[in-house]
Amino acid sequence: MHLRSPPTSSSARWRTFGNNILNTTIRQLETDDDRNSFDCGVESLNAWLKQMAGQNDRKRFTRTYVMVEADDPKKVIGYYSLMAISAETEGLPSKKRLPEKVSAVLLARLALDKNYTGQGLGESLLMHALYTTSQASNLIGVHCVIVDALNEDVANKFYMPYGFAPFQNEPLRLVFFLETLKDM
Repeated sequence: MHLRSPPTSSSARWRTFGNNILNTTIRQLETDDDRNSFDCGVESLNAWLKQMAGQNDRKRFTRTYVMVEADDPKKVIGYYSLMAISAETEGLPSKKRLPEKVSAVLLARLALDKNYTGQGLGESLLMHALYTTSQASNLIGVHCVIVDALNEDVANKFYMPYGFAPFQNEPLRLVFFLETLKDM
């Protein structure tokens, strides 16, 4: 697996979707994006996108990125949100000596509309989030990405195959060390 530069508004990612080719872009959330039709099947993730994402972005609590189709560039079909945090190192699955706290990015939310699953689009969102965090780490110190998985199935089948590892005694809190990217 290679981590490549993510698509921007001027470059798109092409995926097959049924008999069609799906042309998608990942970009920052805009105030006029259509979030109302988004449904990932998890009400808390739907509600957060519709009610909190814009407000949190304006207040700079999070930065939300959305996936849209070229044919309907305002309709959100997937999203993720990043947030800077200071993470306690107790429980991190690391053999290295670390200070008591490290700077990290919390992958606060990641969701894909249930009408678009099974096409690798969730992977595209995750890779974009890791790439974005990697780029930020070139400007500021970022040691790792942390995510609180929705459940064990999501932790084991979605995040862990990409190098995320569980905290000790917290199997749904996962960490991805940015040094891993040099091996990707």
